[in-house]
Amino acid sequence: IEVKVGYDGIVMANSKDASAFQLTLKEIYLALAKDVPDPNGGDKLVPNPYTMWSHINEQMPETKIEVLGPPPTSGTRDAFVEMAMDGGCEQFEFIDAMEKKAKRAACRTMREDGAFIEAGENDNLIVQKLVANPNALGIFGFSFLDANLDKLQGSSIDGVEGAEILWHNPITGG
Repeated sequence: IEVKVGYDGIVMANSKDASAFQLTLKEIYLALAKDVPDPNGGDKLVPNPYTMWSHINEQMPETKIEVLGPPPTSGTRDAFVEMAMDGGCEQFEFIDAMEKKAKRAACRTMREDGAFIEAGENDNLIVQKLVANPNALGIFGFSFLDANLDKLQGSSIDGVEGAEILWHNPITGG
């Protein structure tokens, strides 16, 4: 018996003209959250100081953090934030212990300083921008990666090659 649980996955991908990214949910959160745990220690959040991937993890490329993704009105964005951002955020005990409203804001508020770029709901446009800028990453549906495997490669997430970290929700359409 076949049971459909979704129609599409959500991936992070980049151009094949660059090295594939190997990310963790924690690194994704640190790269894209507006406020992050203070890198100097303590249980407080500070405006995100990370501008380069290598600032988060020395083994990552010395390139500017630039991630193209869907706008807040997109179900894809909602799913990405719920699964990837929450997943990375919850790895910090003091955030996980916060009151629900504060935790939600800490985990789900994306940065607005140019590291995360709202590229609209046109996944084809994101694909074109990734081809033009091999240092950027994009967030979009797996079907667009699958259709563009000659140009793009999926990122590894928490050790899963070309990971589909999320699935498409057939109820919300996102």
